[in-house]
Amino acid sequence: MNDLEKKLERENLKIASLKKRIISMTIDDLLISFLIFFSFVNEFMQAKTFQQMIILTDRLFIYIFIAYTLYHWIFIALYGKTIGKMIMKIKCIDTETLNKPDWFRSLLRSIVRNFDEMFFYAGMMVAIFDSYNRALHDIIGRCVVVEDN
Repeated sequence: MNDLEKKLERENLKIASLKKRIISMTIDDLLISFLIFFSFVNEFMQAKTFQQMIILTDRLFIYIFIAYTLYHWIFIALYGKTIGKMIMKIKCIDTETLNKPDWFRSLLRSIVRNFDEMFFYAGMMVAIFDSYNRALHDIIGRCVVVEDN
């Protein structure tokens, strides 16, 4: 039994299931997508073709990236969970302190998560093989997602 396993067992913390994590990510992605859509609704309504939509999305990339980063960074740093995680009753904790991640780790996790999304959630594939269901952004941010009782 390794150190993290001992800590989690001692604190009676259970690893969140992949199913709950995927549902949580979906909720968060939908929330942010709606926010971005309504923020730029006029631009989106003017895009008449798929190609125009792609060009618009490309033009708005930096705003989209910042919105996703801020959402995950602030919610994880303040609460240890996003709205999706709140709904699914799971939370993100620091693997060393077992508390919510600090501002730096939350930011690092958020940025890596955004790049993961850009590459079709490839970093989430790591969670399938990790014994703690950690995605690449969790491992780099030194976090683990657990049940929030």
